[in-house]
Amino acid sequence: MKNLFAKNMKYFYENIPQYYELIKNIKTRRFKIINDNGFNIYDTENDTYFYPVENSKHLMQNISELYANNPMQNDLWYKYFLTKDLPNYDEKILPITSKICNKIINSVKNSEKYIDDGYFYDKDFLYTTTIFGIGSGLHIEYLTQKYNFQSLFIYEPEPEFFAISCYFVDWGRIYEKLGDKFYLFIRGELDTRILKKFYDSYIVSSNFLRLEFTTYESPKIKNAKKEFHLANISNKRGWGSFEDESVGFKNHLKNINKNTPILSGTKKIDAPICVIANGASLNNDIEWIKQNQQNMIIVSVGTSIRPLQKAGIESDFHIEIERMPQLVDILKPSLEKYNGYFVGASVIDSEHFKIAKKPLMFVRDASSATGISNYFLKYCSPMVGNTGFSFSAHFSDEVYMIGFDVGFKKDKRIHAEGSLYDDKDDKDEGYPVKGNFSNDIYSNDLLNLSRQSLEMAIALLKPKKVYNLSDGAYINGTISKHSKDITLSKIDKKKYIKKIVKNFKKDKIKLLNYSGFLELYKNKIIELLDKEPKNKKELTEIIDLINDYTLAFTRHEPAVGTLMRGSIWHMLNAMYISLHKTNINEYKKIVNIIKDGLQNYKIEMR
Repeated sequence: MKNLFAKNMKYFYENIPQYYELIKNIKTRRFKIINDNGFNIYDTENDTYFYPVENSKHLMQNISELYANNPMQNDLWYKYFLTKDLPNYDEKILPITSKICNKIINSVKNSEKYIDDGYFYDKDFLYTTTIFGIGSGLHIEYLTQKYNFQSLFIYEPEPEFFAISCYFVDWGRIYEKLGDKFYLFIRGELDTRILKKFYDSYIVSSNFLRLEFTTYESPKIKNAKKEFHLANISNKRGWGSFEDESVGFKNHLKNINKNTPILSGTKKIDAPICVIANGASLNNDIEWIKQNQQNMIIVSVGTSIRPLQKAGIESDFHIEIERMPQLVDILKPSLEKYNGYFVGASVIDSEHFKIAKKPLMFVRDASSATGISNYFLKYCSPMVGNTGFSFSAHFSDEVYMIGFDVGFKKDKRIHAEGSLYDDKDDKDEGYPVKGNFSNDIYSNDLLNLSRQSLEMAIALLKPKKVYNLSDGAYINGTISKHSKDITLSKIDKKKYIKKIVKNFKKDKIKLLNYSGFLELYKNKIIELLDKEPKNKKELTEIIDLINDYTLAFTRHEPAVGTLMRGSIWHMLNAMYISLHKTNINEYKKIVNIIKDGLQNYKIEMR
């Protein structure tokens, strides 16, 4: 035991010095290791044992073995399936991608070994695995000796338990075995940015099943489990498809190199910007916005333009990002009477720029247009509110957020009154989350994804002060403030608006042969699929390797990477789930379906 502790301390000292310092500087000793007729942990504060005692025998070892026994069939482990069945895709909505996915699914359903209710697993392989609380950590030692993992997350808020685990867990061995598939969080809160990065990096293989084990309960562990659950369900959002992205791609080609000035960089102004989204709490702050129109630059996004116009408020800039053609008819009545600057993403329908009195354009990230540009705006996904915040934080160090609820109150509407959603079903069940002002705030997968992206933008753009005036979910990095408690001084609005507009210029964008890049990408995917897996672990590795290549290709050639990645994810997901319902030998048949289907993806340059 002492040798293992010394080995761990040496490993941390050389590789993760913050853990070495954390253990070395623990002052109090609430928990003690008992080695008397078996091991246990004694809580000196409550005079209790962490593990059961039976007939004077301490059962830490027995219980740890029970915890670590066959998690796939162990009732002590929760199993969260994100995809439980194989539904057919709608071929009218996604004609190419859906046809390929449906062929994969139907092929497997017609195989001899197919099971409708249940899955085939490997005996020694575990999927995304999350352990909350370490205790002695002995069960973790047993698990990591016996199983391979798609990924392993461990969260322990109590440093003393982590220190105790160093007598029972060979942490260095786990790091060496799992590498970047291992995530250890000690003390503090779970870092949601790391969760988002993980799901972005393993978007397909993490979309099947997550295993969860709770060693003990505490308020911090309860909150960490909630954050993981929200990150987990948000993973299914925003995959996109070739068909969807092609609409924006074609719009971009039609819109650029015309007369509309395009965002070519950003220089900050010395004035506050108020960015207004369409959350239900916008109604609470309408009067404050009215009173402070001359004291700040106002940026409205999406459907918030309607309630603002109804209240007699005109924003200085209005932002839109949606590529769907129906948006033209929806927005036209508001846009025809709008006198501010209309800032449209290059992927939206060109009619918007014809209707707007003062049209400006920008290229957004995470779209097929990103690679066909000289400059693009970061952190625009998944919602127009994220774009509005990014725009504001790029131009000012003092940002006020209104209507950014990214959540809702139980049985209340999600959006503000007087907007597009007034005649729609605008309620949801959702999941409870930490509120900005209230304790009764709920969120769903899309709103939670938006919150995570806002937090990422705040952390990376680093505006000096971000005030959240919204009565919705709490957003890390913001200062919670009621509008009635804020007093702003008058500014020279015209001067600052002019400074922002100067960043938009008529800029010639060079077009390349994207069809050649597409063929290069498709050929590499086919090459990566040619290695036939022997088991689910190898199948997972192939899926992850293709995902890595897709993300790398997207960084190198964003246009083609973004056009293709959503469709590739849908195909890989259909294959991954299907091969858990039948024999792995069906792999080659599925790959041939994908190979044939890939030939139908083509780029039309105009």
